[in-house]
Parts: sequence; C-alpha cells; structure tokens
Amino acid sequence: MMRQAAAHPRSYWAGCGLVIAGGLVLSLGILCLRAASASDAWQYLFWRGIGFSCSLAFLAAWRHGSSPLAQMRRLGGFAWVSVLALVASKDLFVAAIKSGSTPEVFFLMSLAPLMAALLARPLLGERIGSLGLVAVAIALGGVALMSGLSLSADHLTWGRDWLARVFAFGTAFSFALYSLATRGARPQDLDAALVAGGIVTAMLSAIALLWLGLPVAANLTDTALGLLHGGVILATGLVLFARGSRVVPGVSLVMLAQAETVAAPIWTYLFFAETTTLAVVVGGALILMAVLMHASEQARRQTEPAARGAGEWPADTPPPARTRS
Repeated sequence: MMRQAAAHPRSYWAGCGLVIAGGLVLSLGILCLRAASASDAWQYLFWRGIGFSCSLAFLAAWRHGSSPLAQMRRLGGFAWVSVLALVASKDLFVAAIKSGSTPEVFFLMSLAPLMAALLARPLLGERIGSLGLVAVAIALGGVALMSGLSLSADHLTWGRDWLARVFAFGTAFSFALYSLATRGARPQDLDAALVAGGIVTAMLSAIALLWLGLPVAANLTDTALGLLHGGVILATGLVLFARGSRVVPGVSLVMLAQAETVAAPIWTYLFFAETTTLAVVVGGALILMAVLMHASEQARRQTEPAARGAGEWPADTPPPARTRS
C-alpha cells in the first residue's frame, strides 16, 4: 500500500486538527493528577495504565475484529519502537519530576521538537525547512518563558540535579522518538501498539510498587481518577494523535503536540484557582504562533507537488514512502 508523505492540503489540515485536539484532550489529565493528591506517582501510573490498556483493548477488538493480544503479536518494528518510547516517556517524566526542579524539567522536555527534527531525516526521510527551524526556536522560547526558567549561570550549571536533567532529556528524546515511530508504523498497528504501551506501563508500575513496598492503591477516589485519566483522557488523546500522524510530518507532529503545554495552565487556573503570570500568557502565545507558522509552512509545501507536476517533487520534501500494508 502507498502511504503518501505529501498529503492533500485539506487532509493535512484535518490531520493538524486531530493532533491539536489530541493535545487539548491530553491537557485535561492535569485535573486528575492534581485531584489525586493522596497517591504516589507509581500508584497513579499503575491505575492509569490499567484504564488505558482496557479502553484501547476494547477499541482494537472492535475496529479490527480480532483479539488485541493477537494483534500485538503481529506488530511491526516501528510499532514496537513506539511502544517502548511511549513507556519510557511516561516513566522518565515521573523520575524527572521526582528528582528535580519542575520548571527546568519542562524546559528540557520541550527540546523534543529539535530532537524530532534531528531524527526525522534518518528515520523517515523527512526534512525541516528554515521557517520550521525558526518556529521550533520560537516554541522553545515560549515554553521556557511559561516555565519561568532563569537563564542565569546558577540555573544552567549541572550541580546536584544532574540526574533530573538526564531524566528530562530522556523524556524529550523518547517522546520525539514515539512521535516519529507512530508516523512510521503501519495504520493497522496503531491501536494494538497503544494497548501494549498501557500493559507495559502497568507492569513496570506494579514492579516499582513492590520494590518500594507501597500498596497498589491509596484510596478509591484516586484509583477512579487514575482509571478516568487512562481510560478516557489518555486513550482519546493518543488515538487522535495517532490518527493525525498519518498525514502530518514528524517534526510538525511534535510541534502541534505543544497544545497540551498551552492548555494545562488554563485548566489549573479555572478549576484550582492557580493564578498565572504574564510570562505564562506570553509564552503560550509564542507557542501558538510557532505552531501556526510551522503548520502553514507544511501546508504550503503540500501544494507544491501538484503545482510542479505529477513526476516532480520539491527539493525539501521526499517522494511518497512505500510501506507494506
């Protein structure tokens, strides 16, 4: 089957809408996280993984008419890379937050678009244009402003928090790798890969709870919040993200996912009266501007093959990739 790298502009914008919608849905998870105050991070991850894998198992069985376990056995190489990268991004994020400063961790995690730009060429043959690089730089500045990161030498030295920085870099790298692997995976593998990601996350969380000697659940309310987060919010957001990945190039995919970063502070302000600052507002505006810049550039590049003729392709866009169905 032919999977086109340069989709019709209308399909491209629809894909962008799906990815942005996925990021907005994922941002709602902060409400569950903030409300589940009694749970340890591993307790919460365990129940979120259970809810996520169960929800996606039903979806995979309904969509493909076969057992999700049977589908998992048929996963291709890109799909398994996406599974491992998804699990790594979740677990490394928890480790980074538990080990260091939250603003610095989030800034380092925002390096994911740059990492995706570096990985997209060798993995998928996708190039990023000069305007795309400018958009990535603007987005990095916006996230740094929102997180309140200081650029003083004291904050940029490695110091005693070096392990948290390593975890944050790992989170950014694994998320970038997950985004690109999702785009490279076969369409029929997307649902089963998400199921596998939920199962592996729950298993690793259970091992961590046993190692730490913690109970599986803190209380019924936090358990329900974890199940809601995984079974509804995370499942819906990542399904939208995966669907949009079919027509949105890898670097754009990571850029558009920044919608979650913009929306999360708004939810905490509305529901928990957590005040925001001018820096957060300006930073969010910069990220949105970068997203629109990059999406517009990609939409323009989608129209060039048709304008040049069926046999010609623009210099910075590879011809359609051939993958096995």
